[in-house]
Amino acid sequence: MTRVSPNAGALSIVGGCFVRRLLLLATAVLAVSSVLPAASSVAQTAAPAAPHPEGIVPSGFTDSRVTNAISAPIAIRGLPDGRVVVLGKGGTVRIIQNGVLLNTPALTKAVCSDGERGLLGFAADPDFGTNGLVYLYYTRTAPSAPGGCVNRVSRFVMTGNTILSITEAVLIDNISSNNTNHNGGDLEIGNDGYLYVSVGDSGCDPRNDSGCAGANDAAQDVSLLNGKILRVDRFTGVAAPGNPISGPGTAECRARGNTPSTPTTPCREIYAYGLRNPWRFAFDPNTSATRFYINDVGQNTREEVDLGILGANYGWPLREGQCAQGQNPLCPPPDPGLGMTQPITDYVHGTGDYITGGAFIPNGAWGSNYDGGYLFADGDPGKIFYKPAAGATNYGSPFATGVAGISDIGFVMEPTGWALYYVSPATNDVRKVVYTTTPAVSPGNLAFVPVAPSVRAFDSRTLAAPGPLRAGTSRLINVTAPSGTHKAAFVNITLVRPTSTAYATAWQPRTTKPGSSNINVATEEVAANASIVPVDSDGNVLVFVSATTHVVIDVLGFFDTTSGGASQAGRFQPVDPQRTVDTRTPTDHDTNDYTRTTDGLDDVVNVPLSGRWNLPATSTAVALIVTGLSMGAPGAGYVVALPHGGTVPSSSNVNTNGGADVHANLVIVPVGADGSIDLRLRGTSNVLVDIVGSFTDGSAPNLSDGTFVMVQPTRTVDTRSAIGFARLAAGGTGTVNPSVVPDNALGVAHNIAIVNTSGYGYITAYPAGASVPVVSNGNATGAGQTRSSMALTKLGATGGVSFKVSIATDVIEDVTGYFNGITF
Repeated sequence: MTRVSPNAGALSIVGGCFVRRLLLLATAVLAVSSVLPAASSVAQTAAPAAPHPEGIVPSGFTDSRVTNAISAPIAIRGLPDGRVVVLGKGGTVRIIQNGVLLNTPALTKAVCSDGERGLLGFAADPDFGTNGLVYLYYTRTAPSAPGGCVNRVSRFVMTGNTILSITEAVLIDNISSNNTNHNGGDLEIGNDGYLYVSVGDSGCDPRNDSGCAGANDAAQDVSLLNGKILRVDRFTGVAAPGNPISGPGTAECRARGNTPSTPTTPCREIYAYGLRNPWRFAFDPNTSATRFYINDVGQNTREEVDLGILGANYGWPLREGQCAQGQNPLCPPPDPGLGMTQPITDYVHGTGDYITGGAFIPNGAWGSNYDGGYLFADGDPGKIFYKPAAGATNYGSPFATGVAGISDIGFVMEPTGWALYYVSPATNDVRKVVYTTTPAVSPGNLAFVPVAPSVRAFDSRTLAAPGPLRAGTSRLINVTAPSGTHKAAFVNITLVRPTSTAYATAWQPRTTKPGSSNINVATEEVAANASIVPVDSDGNVLVFVSATTHVVIDVLGFFDTTSGGASQAGRFQPVDPQRTVDTRTPTDHDTNDYTRTTDGLDDVVNVPLSGRWNLPATSTAVALIVTGLSMGAPGAGYVVALPHGGTVPSSSNVNTNGGADVHANLVIVPVGADGSIDLRLRGTSNVLVDIVGSFTDGSAPNLSDGTFVMVQPTRTVDTRSAIGFARLAAGGTGTVNPSVVPDNALGVAHNIAIVNTSGYGYITAYPAGASVPVVSNGNATGAGQTRSSMALTKLGATGGVSFKVSIATDVIEDVTGYFNGITF
């Protein structure tokens, strides 16, 4: 048998539709506004962030209009680069960029748009930054099909702000839309890499052997695609391996159609079934697992949210919400023998009328009480409900009210952090709800406390967090236990083989996102960069990635509160940058003092430091620029820094990628009992070590000089915009006095990036007014690269820092803090 046939006589046979008000109004808008007047064809700028006169959001949030110049906006999605894609029900794909609606649609597609039909769903490929692939769900004309229209899922290539119509590749076609309603229409790509598709039951049974509305049993018929969640290969449309229906006696149904004459062989594309109209579903961005919720529209009684489960039967038309169709609690559960899955939450009509969009709240974006939570909307009377991570939804206290006719919601990363966008097709509104944040507050003077061996706080390649972070998502990462002393973490951030050119930004959760990045990495490259990141009271940092990539976070130390602003241990003592090791040259006990041995696995370079190179004999830790050189090594390699005689950590400090790769990174490492450190090289031929300073131990005087002060990351140089100075020619220099750093500061903590490089070369940061040292902070290995490197740099006598480059390049400097100078 291919279907579970409900008792039709026990069901209410009525003509309930999903968008009884929303989409009928939207269709009316289309009828009169399918051609916008000339005055509306210009770019629309975002309105001021004033509260919506109708929408009511919680204290600490604002609701503002972005635009009302899109005809019947029905769906919304954010792209990893911050652009916003809005689907017009009548067949247009519109782009909002930097808060401005672009004049020209990305695509205009001929669609059936009566009833609940139209351009309904959009998804961007996880590797969008490289392949430009996007996916659309739309209703197309099909004169020979029942109802004259069918639903289709296609893949396209998007270049710039244009979706190329000629690139359309049809993945799924001929899905029944015989009654105009219940088309479903959402698209998502799971962390398993497969395309998920939500399909409604078509209002009336495509086989024409049960009925319409509550009598339509298509959702139970596994030989039809209607009333299902589908899972397919995103490149071919072929059913994903592991789907519950497979093997002999099953079929690929992605093109065969859903009609009375459709064969009754079960469909391999089905992931889950028993759904009436799964209008929207949402994947959880806070995990690398494939976890999602489904918003399924009810008939006359209840609306529901379901957990996406492989092979689940959600019960329609036997079940509506937690009850039998047409009933309300208290009601008996389904017969255990039927194997039906109950919703995770549902609500009675009157509380709302039809469930619409849903979105998981990115952890760390809003207040901690929102972490792990899920928002879901109802179009009439216009509410957004909140389901906490634990506990029940309080339907009597919605997250937002008065958001009339809402159809879809979704989070978009804006320059200052996450914003919740929503669309209302009946009013043409695209709006956003923004949580009010402020920049991280500087906690005052801090002292450095090293961690040895370093601790791996997060690794997306492990079983504890399997799977890369998706492009355009953030992750809340714990780096330490809750503590009142740790105010910032000194971490190594490694991006491992991003699918396109990538950057990552790390900042204190629930504060304003900085306008800078911490690391930039090329496609399929492995690279690390050190960062000082403020932590919240729970010991967390928030990390955003622009491309799909594995992420590794290693903790090398903390910056802790001081007593009265002074400290004995952990105060930075900068020195003029100087090269202490270059393994490409023989050792010279005057200028290049090291020993190099091998233990069978690694080359071990021992470097004596304490009491040398102007470093005090009592230094507890040293700050170094460590540069790894592949020098023809065949594959990836790394360098690990540790105190001589100490435990070898499971983390690396510098990564190289074989061939002629050169990568540098800032390393702060405790010294061993003999005052030396070891560098372990694997797959890396040579290493350079440049000393930039040290940190005091507990025997030093109790002073404030050398304590660290965090500042909000501040861009003080960007030669692309002539900030600080102009683009540097090969051999050129530039100097800047960062305005956020006092003139008497000892040193500055800053992230340095070289951008649009002309070829193989390096950049050096050094005190203004000093001689140019034989030191490199960052390296490029070819033209057109972007390489970033953190630095601790001694400041010149008047508070300046200079940069010298060996190649023509743009330079970016973001200051993240400074070390206090001597006060008298």
